[in-house]
Amino acid sequence: MKKLLGIIILGLLLSGCDNVGSSGKWSGYVYPDASDLTVSVSAGNQYASLDDCRNACNGIIRSNNWQNADYECGYKCEFKDGINICKKTSR
Repeated sequence: MKKLLGIIILGLLLSGCDNVGSSGKWSGYVYPDASDLTVSVSAGNQYASLDDCRNACNGIIRSNNWQNADYECGYKCEFKDGINICKKTSR
């Protein structure tokens, strides 16, 4: 019985490990001119939550006083064949 309970608890703990909304590694990308997405500024890549990434991106936009800027946050991003691939992106 104790073994079964231990397995259930371990399963529950592991099932929360890939919760995209609340944990993981988020990367931020700021576009100083929203009409030209070929130019971006990295906002970092170690944010624990989407909200942390959003706050960092908005802080960069405010501190540079960019009027036409935009941003996006990517979850579990990695470079493959020269392209940045993210498991999920969000604004």
